[in-house]
Amino acid sequence: MRFYKILLLLFTCVFPLFSKTATLKIYSALVDYEAFFQDEDVTILSYNLIDPGILSNEVKVSGSMRIEGVYTTFTGQFTSPYSTKDNNSNGIYDFFEVGESFSMDLTGSASYSLQGYGSFSANLYANVQRIYGQHSFNLSETVTIQNSNIDGIYAGQTDYISETLNAVHALGTITYDENAGTYTYYLGYHGTTGSASGSGTYSVNADSSITLSEMSFPSIGDSSLASSFPALAEKTLSSSLTVPFVSGNKFHVMTQIENAPFYLVIEDDNDANSDGKPDLLKNKSEQVEELNLSGWNYHVWPWVYNSSDDNWFYYYKSGNDWLVFRNKTGSWLKFDDQTGVWISSN
Repeated sequence: MRFYKILLLLFTCVFPLFSKTATLKIYSALVDYEAFFQDEDVTILSYNLIDPGILSNEVKVSGSMRIEGVYTTFTGQFTSPYSTKDNNSNGIYDFFEVGESFSMDLTGSASYSLQGYGSFSANLYANVQRIYGQHSFNLSETVTIQNSNIDGIYAGQTDYISETLNAVHALGTITYDENAGTYTYYLGYHGTTGSASGSGTYSVNADSSITLSEMSFPSIGDSSLASSFPALAEKTLSSSLTVPFVSGNKFHVMTQIENAPFYLVIEDDNDANSDGKPDLLKNKSEQVEELNLSGWNYHVWPWVYNSSDDNWFYYYKSGNDWLVFRNKTGSWLKFDDQTGVWISSN
């Protein structure tokens, strides 16, 4: 019984090596623009995003609301909070990097028509600042009346609005098998509804980047934008991409999917051989040791004790290949039909 408990303990230690999990984060340039028109006495009834401002740098919206119970239609336009500033010159826009400070001033205008009362127009001024460590922003907005034909609403009147802008992003995990070169992933959406999952194959490139055959990106699923900005009419976008290794445990890349900007980050804390690099960078074609398992063997399948190596081995079938885990060195080996020996890729 004690012997089998030892085998069970060894199996528990070995099994996670088949697949390893890293953190996956995807940030988009999309925010919840409704916040610009929220207030204590306002209830948004409908909202149309005419132009997200990603290409034009000017957001255009229209919709309907109730102001103190009065049905009101509105239109508005203002500079986009999405910015291409890169103060630390690392190739990633500050808008995307949750660990970097971000502050931006926005200007715009809006027109309101109150059913049964008349209309008025206003200038908008806002400051947007990132909430540190989050992909959301504090909005401090000043609304100044420019002209009005409604009694009680006069030019020069000012209102102040404080809201939170929630940017669309996705957080999840990517689980990979370094021997098979495959992965699966799951993403939960934030700033919009939904989730995504998928699978694919990956390869490690000579420049220490990794190429993923497929990845999902969050969008907003607004069908009204099908002609003006097709990417935003979809709920989820999909594309292959290459992600450079930066340092430590981090891979990241800024990319565009159908003209929509995204920033993808993978953080992999797995480092089985303690070489200071994440295991996602391991190339299964690298050969670092050879082993001949001739001699007598004691089988407690899938565990086998080999006399010539004086060591326990764990056998595993991956596709058409046999792999073996060498407990002595903590490495995986693949059988070479031509030489008759096991060749490790760890």
